[in-house]
Amino acid sequence: MPRVERVGDENWAALKALRLRALEVDPDAFGATLAEESARDEAFWRRRILVGDWFLARTAEEAVGIAALVAPPASSEDERQLDAMWVAPSWRGRGVGEALIDAAVEHAARRGATSVSLTVVDGNTAARGLYLRMGFQPTGERSPRPRDPGRMHERFRLTLGAQFRTPAPSSPSSSTPTTIR
Repeated sequence: MPRVERVGDENWAALKALRLRALEVDPDAFGATLAEESARDEAFWRRRILVGDWFLARTAEEAVGIAALVAPPASSEDERQLDAMWVAPSWRGRGVGEALIDAAVEHAARRGATSVSLTVVDGNTAARGLYLRMGFQPTGERSPRPRDPGRMHERFRLTLGAQFRTPAPSSPSSSTPTTIR
């Protein structure tokens, strides 16, 4: 099973490489395009790591999954959004998505979040099933995708209860592996 770790500034190149691979393999899954993201420089990727918390699932040989945890615009301070989730096709259905979600949710809870939300594009039944299995519930909020207004996506939310409450570490390390179940 791949190990999930939080991406630190020193791992910006690994983040960029996997993000570009995700955009190449599944171009319709994201708001950005491969052309846009390929043109971004090192400074952009280093800043991106500072804006949210990024997680990589890695085997000994390669990164096989990615997820970001961000503060959604115009949200309360105790809500986080799971974003940019992607698992390499050869690793789908093998627990990588669950491990990434666990790591992100546990991290959000340690930072004081009371909920984590995400959006799922219509027709992505595999992702929808994964999120439902992980405890996310549809909110009924639907909106057009910004890059493709002809397609809709739906918001899901996971309310974090006592099972996720743990004290925040005194000095978090950006590259410390996250414990997963």
